[in-house]
Amino acid sequence: MRGFTLFETLLAMTIVSLVSVTSVYILFLSLNLRDLTLTTTKTDESVRVFERFFREAVLGAQSISGDTQSIFLRSQSECWSFVYDEGNKNVRYSAKMQSGCTPEINPSNFFFPSSTKIEAISFVVLPISTGGRLVKVNGTIQTILPFDVFQKSFSLSYVNLID
Repeated sequence: MRGFTLFETLLAMTIVSLVSVTSVYILFLSLNLRDLTLTTTKTDESVRVFERFFREAVLGAQSISGDTQSIFLRSQSECWSFVYDEGNKNVRYSAKMQSGCTPEINPSNFFFPSSTKIEAISFVVLPISTGGRLVKVNGTIQTILPFDVFQKSFSLSYVNLID
């Protein structure tokens, strides 16, 4: 009678199982590494873009108002609003490019992508002795993907000399 013995069958099944488990583990590790890279990149890019827009708004502003959760900036031809939405853990913003505009108190657009959450943010506007204002924003940003979560704190400061 030809065929495989029970031992040979069990040995073959064990080897196939080990190869399958190893393959799935390597796949999981590669997905985890991919998500780690993506979360780091997405978080850094989100902070970089926010920094660019915020800097542009602050440096050109003639009037700055708000509180720790929001800031409203107005220049001759632009109005910017940045408001922290605690429920959605995101910053709502608006930008109007027109003369004599007024910043929106309740902007509707989210600044950061949906996979990014702002865990905390605070805006501070301080007068400086030489004239102008020091504008600071401090926050913690978190990017969430299926295999990784990346969190980063940021602190930005700008001097606004236009009065």
